[in-house]
Amino acid sequence: MSLDTASLISGAVSQQGAAFTRQVATLAVRRQLDAERAVAGLVAETAANAPAPPGQGQRLDIRV
Repeated sequence: MSLDTASLISGAVSQQGAAFTRQVATLAVRRQLDAERAVAGLVAETAANAPAPPGQGQRLDIRV
């Protein structure tokens, strides 16, 4: 194997490693976003189904 061939192989392996690292990072970001969306959905659902705090949502007659 010549020095040029070894250099090309080394460069190719390095590029493959960088591509793999990008794929892993992309997957991690996608999973994080999915998790955040799921939590946001649960929070919204919980807030929508929660009873109103005392005194809210009632009609008051304040005629003087």
